[in-house]
Amino acid sequence: MMRASLRIFAVAALALVLATPAAAAGKMVDASKVFARLDAYLKLPPAERSHFTMAYYLRVGDAPLTAPAWLVEGDRKTAIPLRADGRILRLPTAAQLGAAKVEIGVDAATKVNENIGLEPLAAPAQDLDARELAIALAQAQGGMRKIAGPMGFALSTPKAILFVGAQSGEAELADGKRVPLPMIKGAPAYDPAALANAKRIHLARTPQKLDID
Repeated sequence: MMRASLRIFAVAALALVLATPAAAAGKMVDASKVFARLDAYLKLPPAERSHFTMAYYLRVGDAPLTAPAWLVEGDRKTAIPLRADGRILRLPTAAQLGAAKVEIGVDAATKVNENIGLEPLAAPAQDLDARELAIALAQAQGGMRKIAGPMGFALSTPKAILFVGAQSGEAELADGKRVPLPMIKGAPAYDPAALANAKRIHLARTPQKLDID
């Protein structure tokens, strides 16, 4: 059985929409259940989602899923790449969501948990373009209620980008000066509203991931 245990950042109210268990036949789960609300994200105009994406993480207990996973379309199976932390690296198309299934290479009795959130499309790095991150946050602010659907009214507006695992960081301003980033939930964070003239983000180490919070 696959159980959706949702840790949502920018779209916290999605937990209310998706908290029901996802039924599985053996190791098979409907793609629409694994990729919950992806259809709503894909319906956004491309110009409104060019800098952020939905992020799906698969876990078994407290550990990232290490077993293989496949997208199954009839007799065709395509490997689903997973990052070391369990993040799915390739999302299905809108057409695949309606008919495909996801096969996970674990025993049928194994409970697979899923965390879902919104993240910038920018890859984790020690040096990042602040303007690109600001656009990602602005797009997420505009799109998250559409993604959440009927529960969108309960959402809080995301305020910052968190650099999980980066330890510390600085924002480089337009005049070349650097200011330390504040810490939020144990991670350095970039709030474009507070640092409107930031042009680069410099981090002490490459973050594990970027969260829209």
